[in-house]
Amino acid sequence: MKKMFLAAAAMAMSLPGVAQAAATVTINFSGTTAVPSNNDFQSQLSGLGLNAYTALGASLIANGPVSLTFEFLGSESGYSDTFSTGSGVTYTESSWLENHFAAPILIGTTYFAGGDLKNFLNFTTSGVGIGGANATVGDEGFGIFLSRGMTSGSSTNVFYLGFDDQISKTDDNHDDFIVRVTVNSPVPEPSTWAMLLFGFGVVGFALRRRVSRTASFA
Repeated sequence: MKKMFLAAAAMAMSLPGVAQAAATVTINFSGTTAVPSNNDFQSQLSGLGLNAYTALGASLIANGPVSLTFEFLGSESGYSDTFSTGSGVTYTESSWLENHFAAPILIGTTYFAGGDLKNFLNFTTSGVGIGGANATVGDEGFGIFLSRGMTSGSSTNVFYLGFDDQISKTDDNHDDFIVRVTVNSPVPEPSTWAMLLFGFGVVGFALRRRVSRTASFA
């Protein structure tokens, strides 16, 4: 009986979507830039210990299956800018200046299977064609804010993104749309729960049959 339960537990832990370690995202970059004084949220970012950012060529790598929660912190833009994910989570900032650092607005939560977040996390702008440009991870307009002394290859369960929708202009400060991302271990998907229930059902059936056979020989 003990062996059967151990086998079931081992099966459960081996199924996709069942977390076995802390969920994190690794930030890779080759260079950083100090958050400039013309960033409208410099003081709020500094209060969070974020004094620099990286953009062009950077990467965000999820170290296995993760649950990602997104919160809107602030924006400063003449365009309507949108943050979206490859899973359909989306949010558009609605005015030229918004500050929600004191009370972040929940954008949504999504599951990500792991790996490179490029093309999964995206900023788009209504200004495309009139000076603005869309961006994903690794593009110059897609900033990742960093704490002082943070080194490339560091892993974290909270990170901050900033969009610059007019990267060719003098207002290159990545404050057009700022998002906080929290990384958690994922909740198993419905299909995973179904597999778990089936596995434990098989174990239960085997135990019941064993008890029945033992009773018949008594």
